[in-house]
Amino acid sequence: MKDHQYVFAIHHDTDNVHLHMTVNRVHPESFNAVYPDRDYFRLDYAMRELELRYGLQHDNGPNVVVQEHGRQVIQWASSKANQQGKIPTKAADMERHTDQQSLHSYARGEPRKQIAKLLKSDKFTWQTLHSNLAKFGLGIRPKGRGLAIYDFNDVSATGIKASDMHEQLSLGRLAKRIGEYQERELPKGFVSATTYDKYASPKRDPLDRQTRREERAQLRRATRARYEAYRIAFVTRRVDKEWVKRQFMGIRDQARQQRADIRSRIKHPLDRRAFYSILAFETLRAREELKTKIQELRRELKSDPANKKLTFREWVEREAAKGDPGAISQLRGFSYGDRRKDNAQGNAIIFAGDIDPRASSNLFTAGTVRRDGAVVFRRSEGDPGFVDHGGKVSFPGGLLDHELLAHALDDTRPRWERPIEIKGSRDFVDAALSALIERGYTGELADPTQSLRFKALAEQLTRAKSRPIKRGPAA
Repeated sequence: MKDHQYVFAIHHDTDNVHLHMTVNRVHPESFNAVYPDRDYFRLDYAMRELELRYGLQHDNGPNVVVQEHGRQVIQWASSKANQQGKIPTKAADMERHTDQQSLHSYARGEPRKQIAKLLKSDKFTWQTLHSNLAKFGLGIRPKGRGLAIYDFNDVSATGIKASDMHEQLSLGRLAKRIGEYQERELPKGFVSATTYDKYASPKRDPLDRQTRREERAQLRRATRARYEAYRIAFVTRRVDKEWVKRQFMGIRDQARQQRADIRSRIKHPLDRRAFYSILAFETLRAREELKTKIQELRRELKSDPANKKLTFREWVEREAAKGDPGAISQLRGFSYGDRRKDNAQGNAIIFAGDIDPRASSNLFTAGTVRRDGAVVFRRSEGDPGFVDHGGKVSFPGGLLDHELLAHALDDTRPRWERPIEIKGSRDFVDAALSALIERGYTGELADPTQSLRFKALAEQLTRAKSRPIKRGPAA
């Protein structure tokens, strides 16, 4: 395929720099299509060769690099590399593009281990096979000339070959050992211990995750050390004080020289006094012009981005834009930390419109502005009240009452133009909905379930107000 069209793309969007490759199987001139045989294994072998040639870290695959007679050689990772370890293309694409676990990966996990133990048992029958598969939400049934493993809870979904789950589950081998296929007979009320969930992320090797975690930690420590070196070595450029001093001294010396010249040349006292006045004015103007020039120089230095010492986050963002892997990893850490911080906010009222937080309260002391621009309102006794982020109001404190909600909603009333979203515990949601009802909120809610709850609470409140008050007999 030497003369075929191809596109290579280098990506830096993960912790490891990697290459994407697309090759046109059709020759641009002869229009002959190439059908590569066992391309998966050939590509994997080529990857090992490139890793050896350029000193790269070896990736997992059907081929491994081992030491043999003092030199590195490439060989099969398994004695049956053409049968074991390879995920079907569609299953691999599903996991790679959607981050969802394929039925193939699920079946080759814990279910395969259980079936492997069963195959070694003397009690292995069609019914024991059915029951053990059912524990994991799986089933086995004939398909074409063989057997297929399928999702017990979604029989219409596409299954996988039974031999892909375990080599001994082929129809021929099972027929020789336990006879012809038998339908499943499970007791009524049977419940699977676990089931296949395609929306679950593919499980990763814990040791591999630990190794990657340590690699990220080392990479980020090195990144932090580089920033500290940058911070220590950074020198902020300023207007030289000695230069400023020399400029003012030059104006002064020039004025003295001109004054002495006037004194020696002008003999009449009134004329001399007039020239002195002109000289004083010119000297003052020269000083003011110098001051203006110095201010402009200082303003330029202050506004120059290259003359500003970056914070750690700003520095990381700059290095990440250059493609630095350590900075990219640290930037992901920042993003993950921000998401955890958002998730930790707990109870919150979210507004579609974003208005700058404002502090106006009698119940709370003056709002404290945080570094991220949010305003923290505390009770006079110091208990955390609520945090106004502009786009939402969160309630991190353990104490929650109607007075607190009332104050938060009253302060944020200008943001009621768009649908409101309420997040948190059920008690908090009900309390927030009740507070909105009391304040005559007529807008929409982002969550349809909360809209129904809002209407139900409003009806309950209306019935409670319209219920007649029972009075006792007059004394």
